[in-house]
Amino acid sequence: MKTYLLILTVMTQFIAVSLFGQCERKRYCNDLMEDYDYRSQSSYAKLTPGDTSSVNIVLYSGQEYRIFVCSDPELKDVTWKVVQPERKTKRTIQKIKKDTIFIYKTDEYGNFVADNNGTLIVKEKHPTIDTIWNTERITMDRLLFDIKQSDKQPYYEIRPDKSARYIIRINVPAGDRSYSGCVNVYVGRRNLTSKVFIKRNSTSEREH
Repeated sequence: MKTYLLILTVMTQFIAVSLFGQCERKRYCNDLMEDYDYRSQSSYAKLTPGDTSSVNIVLYSGQEYRIFVCSDPELKDVTWKVVQPERKTKRTIQKIKKDTIFIYKTDEYGNFVADNNGTLIVKEKHPTIDTIWNTERITMDRLLFDIKQSDKQPYYEIRPDKSARYIIRINVPAGDRSYSGCVNVYVGRRNLTSKVFIKRNSTSEREH
């Protein structure tokens, strides 16, 4: 049992290294960083022209975040967007069952009346339709930011009202598949609840 756990741990570490350790942490776009802390959820990986990739992150309330993607210039115009997955319920018709309800003729005593052949006489008939629904839960992307549609700034800033999961989707344009370059996904945060001491004028304090 101990040997199995040890192997599992080693395999997990190997997977993490193979995904995120392929790329040296080259610094692109240093001028966009400012005073955010990028150490917790930023990712670095080597991608090839034509690749698509995604990074799942969790953003917490009480924090301000700045997100941007920078890449090897040889990869050309790498595009990216930030989305929030939303689960929605979709109802589709599985089956429509058609039927008919028959109301039979009765006499004054409430007994059913039959014809000469012994068949009950139909007084009324009403067609019915019974719809059987299929309920399906699907996950859809709610677009928050798309670098292709942004003409103001090359980054996305957000102050979440509550903690939630977000996805950064990356697309590398087609090109020479024999080349791979570094793509950096920066997720910076800073605390909104930090307190700043304000130094008051000593003269105004004495007046109050």
